[in-house]
Amino acid sequence: MKLTRRTFIKIAGAAGVAGCGTGEDPDAELPTDYDSGPDETFDASPEDLDAAIDKDAAEAVDAGAPDAGSLDAGSLDSGAPDSGALDSGAPDSGAPDAGALDAGRDAGIEVPRDVPRDVGFDVPRDVPRDVPRDVPGVDAGRDSGVITVPHPDFRGLPERLPQFPLGVMAGDATDTSVMFWTKHDGDSAVTLRVLEMDGSRIAAVRFNGRVTPSGAGFVRAIVSGLRPNKQHLYAFLVGPASAPTGRSSVGRVQTAIAADSLSPIVFAGTSCTNQSARPYPVLADAGSRTDLDFFIHAGDHIYADYGDNAVTLPEYRAKYSASWSASGMRALHRSTGQYLTWDDHEVFNNWNPETTSRARVAAARAAFFEHRATRRNASDPDRIWRSFRWGRTAEVFVLDCRGERRPSTRSENPARSSTYISRAQMDWLKSGLRSSPCVFKFIVNSVPIVDRAGGDSDNWNGYASQRREILNHIANNRLRGVVWLSGDVHFGGVCQVEDTGPWSGIWEVIMGPGGSNRDGRPVVRASQWPVMVYGVHNYTLFHADPVSRTLTVDFINGSGGRIPGSRWSHTF
Repeated sequence: MKLTRRTFIKIAGAAGVAGCGTGEDPDAELPTDYDSGPDETFDASPEDLDAAIDKDAAEAVDAGAPDAGSLDAGSLDSGAPDSGALDSGAPDSGAPDAGALDAGRDAGIEVPRDVPRDVGFDVPRDVPRDVPRDVPGVDAGRDSGVITVPHPDFRGLPERLPQFPLGVMAGDATDTSVMFWTKHDGDSAVTLRVLEMDGSRIAAVRFNGRVTPSGAGFVRAIVSGLRPNKQHLYAFLVGPASAPTGRSSVGRVQTAIAADSLSPIVFAGTSCTNQSARPYPVLADAGSRTDLDFFIHAGDHIYADYGDNAVTLPEYRAKYSASWSASGMRALHRSTGQYLTWDDHEVFNNWNPETTSRARVAAARAAFFEHRATRRNASDPDRIWRSFRWGRTAEVFVLDCRGERRPSTRSENPARSSTYISRAQMDWLKSGLRSSPCVFKFIVNSVPIVDRAGGDSDNWNGYASQRREILNHIANNRLRGVVWLSGDVHFGGVCQVEDTGPWSGIWEVIMGPGGSNRDGRPVVRASQWPVMVYGVHNYTLFHADPVSRTLTVDFINGSGGRIPGSRWSHTF
């Protein structure tokens, strides 16, 4: 099939591997009865992306039907209660998916992007207007060549929570593309609809097409050809594509600002959200915000070792289900775009990649991707590290600080070689930091890099040669605006990575915990920590202004208030 302009959708059916075994032999043979094959790819016609609401929509308004373009974009799920879950959110961002085509750049066809709501396209005479969903080979959203959506606003449809029990998520957004995620429990066909909003008006239907759940019900769809710095509402719909009868919860996501933009951004983050904290009031508050461009979770998103330890893929899925179905988690996931990594509890506490069975790690990794709007690298599907740019304002480097470490090399002697992250990841990070044109360079780092008095060696300090390598790289190249964003330790704060010396100008923000044990005051050097937050669940709010080069940080509690003494502002 020839790739058309502006919208390329890739369905990442299952997360990659499934049906894994239970042994702890690191050399155990991996099972072969996986849930699905390789990711599928589909292309959509240019009109799928750019068709606006057709004439029928305007006529429906005159006849007394709801005005599709007049509802407030900030009101998610208006007209249909969400079983007590909160709704809200904002933007999201990223960098191009490796190997993904951008139909908006690669084709030479010009299609109007901003067609007024009352101007429509005529459906070709040889294409049926109402295609039953059981007719094979015809997709009303893709194959007609024109999106005819008389009532594009889906918020008035009833929410089918039993069919979408884990909610929705958008993530890894770039300035032109976003990954959309859900889990569908049911046999009906599923349609993804993405609306570009212009304030309270629906500017255009950017995508409206069938998506294919994996055998386990997971949908992972990348829509490309979107426009920079645009807010979108999206939902997964059930019933005929031309006349859906229900929907998932409504999500919101924003594409990243344009590549040359120096606009300020606002985002938030946390870590450590144990199932014991359900329904996650801190996450619910973060999910009620409408000012966030994106949200970062630095790992321990679930605790697979809470209660019984998960070992097999079904057991890991059950852990995610218990967490993802909570109202606060669903509210956060649908409210804004997500950038996510893992730490240890996504597998089990302090797991060792050298001794944990490959089957168990494969099951945990499969569940990680199954349950997130996180892109898989085309050449290395198991790779978690990746980066995303928000114009020239910020670049977000998402690390994997668990899956590649080699504990047998652990040493606090920097003269002895150790492996905390792979050589490939280290070289990628160093190259990316040095070449980034962005004012701020945020490194999402699951376990802190700060030299903390009284801390253990289950972090960069236990792999001193690589810690020295990356910090010397930052200091020796005089890289400004580098900020580490970390979690894991069950308290929050802002600190210099070293109290004195050449690394003392490098800063780290420790986010959370969003819902885990609330530890007491840790042992730290007071002079190194201008902000210390402990004994309270929280998330961290960031305002990054590239013109003044100022980063402002606040720690927010579950009631939405700033924790006293937690504000920090620094000009780089």
